Amino acid sequence: MSRNAVKILLIEDNEVDARLIREYLRNASGTEEGVSSVMFDLTMKKSLSSGLEFLAKEDVGAVLLDLNLPDSVGLETFYKIHKKMPKIPILILTGLSDRELAVKAVREGAGDYLEKGEVDDRLLRRSISYAIERKKSEEELHLAQNNLEKKVHERTLELMERYDEIEQLVYAISHDLILPLVTIKGFLGYLKKDIASGGRQRIEIDLGLVGDALERMEALLVRALDVSSIGKLSNTRELVPYGEIVQEALGLAADKISTIEARITVANDFPLANVDRARIVDVLVNLIENCIRYAGNTGKLRIEIGYQVREGETVFFVKDDGQGIDPVMQKDIFRLFYRGSEAEKSHAGLALSRRIIEVHGGRMWIESVVDEGCTVYFTIP
Repeated sequence: MSRNAVKILLIEDNEVDARLIREYLRNASGTEEGVSSVMFDLTMKKSLSSGLEFLAKEDVGAVLLDLNLPDSVGLETFYKIHKKMPKIPILILTGLSDRELAVKAVREGAGDYLEKGEVDDRLLRRSISYAIERKKSEEELHLAQNNLEKKVHERTLELMERYDEIEQLVYAISHDLILPLVTIKGFLGYLKKDIASGGRQRIEIDLGLVGDALERMEALLVRALDVSSIGKLSNTRELVPYGEIVQEALGLAADKISTIEARITVANDFPLANVDRARIVDVLVNLIENCIRYAGNTGKLRIEIGYQVREGETVFFVKDDGQGIDPVMQKDIFRLFYRGSEAEKSHAGLALSRRIIEVHGGRMWIESVVDEGCTVYFTIP
């Protein structure tokens, strides 16, 4: 028997019927119009229990099943096999008196039914081949449906997260923006009085406070623009040495690095990266500035920029030995308007950076221990 033969299990206690089926399958070879040439390897079992034992051990292409067996009768015979082996096509062998049961079995998931008195080799071959192909198509459709449902679920979660961030942005604009407006309005009133009284020193104070309020408004509006444009990567990404991106980011952050005299360590063998270069530079600048912002009082801050290979995947990182992040705060650190404390200004750098990486198809996460520093990891497929 050919190695490529389809293994068929016949569960039938009638020796005469079994002999006929065996003979038909032996003759069911060659090629017929619309049906590919196929060989069959038949195994016979006389009871449902022995058939189930065989199915548990062997890879079977299809089952030919008599509904009335010594240890099972009627549709229960089909149900017991179909429940345990739903992916195997089952063809019902029936007599005239059992036709209604066979039709019902097909409605419940059987591949087909064959009346014993009307079976021949051509019909048997066609029925088995079509039942196998139909079952494969059902499995492929089921797999495609599951994948689609998974993607819809993932997309729904992503949209919910985006909605939450938009809600935060609307709140920030309606809440945070009103404060500088109130300040401006109030000090414009003072400014009018001070101009009328000729108090130059008071006028300069009033103008300074109005200017501060305007700067806060500008920063908030710039952040809103960043959020609205974050998903719009350039039409063509560049294949560039990642080391060049690192050096560009260090140049942009040079003033802040020199202010605290941070020591920078950079890997010297970075791989190429296919990215929106300007956006990834923004990510690195954000991460470097974040290290500086949370440096704490640990002496000269050390920042390491490098990469690792984990299970065949390149993982980039920016690491510092600063104050670290409390585990309680780590779950919120990527929120758009996260504040470390009430006194601390809201920074969107990490949230925007993670969004950029996600738009590239990667992911970003942190590992941190309080007083031992923090490492931000990210991937770029």
